[in-house]
Amino acid sequence: MMSTRSPLLALVLALVGMPAAVSGGVHDDEATLGRMHDDFVRAFVDSQGFGKTRVTPMMVRMRHYQFEGFGDDGRCVRDVELVGIARHYPPVVYPANFMGFQHHDGDAALRLPAMPARTLQAWERDAVAMLKAGRPIVLHTTPGGERAMGAIRARRDCLSCHADHREGDVLGALSYGLGRVTVSAEVPGARSCVP
Repeated sequence: MMSTRSPLLALVLALVGMPAAVSGGVHDDEATLGRMHDDFVRAFVDSQGFGKTRVTPMMVRMRHYQFEGFGDDGRCVRDVELVGIARHYPPVVYPANFMGFQHHDGDAALRLPAMPARTLQAWERDAVAMLKAGRPIVLHTTPGGERAMGAIRARRDCLSCHADHREGDVLGALSYGLGRVTVSAEVPGARSCVP
């Protein structure tokens, strides 16, 4: 009798011990978050090779999702961070600067400022593990508001630079600070994204 209870007890203890902040089930609007994330991933890939004098596709997406929002509940994107996985061990997090996340693609004339990196927080390590296990997007609640993280998976054209990976491997992730679009009462038409 004890042997049949042990696996059940172990499962219950494992579930109780899981961090409550990382969502384990499918979030109601996971599909909406997934579409937003896919749009950012396309913009991230298209941003390669652009110089500082041009607004990158990442910045266009950021402005759209910051002021227009997405989904039925007026959710918006306050900030985006890049989680470097494929070329970093352990993984690191880069905040976005105004131009988005750019690669200079060997262009010596393009002087990109060094991007500061930080180590992953506990929830981010858990989220990366979930993405590697196949989750499309992970939602997390922090004291500063909601964050969502989605994987950047290797595509065929990624493998020329990431030759040691296969299609579908998680090369990195994008982490989004989420909020709600608010319209100013004092300035007609002025919109902002608040936690």
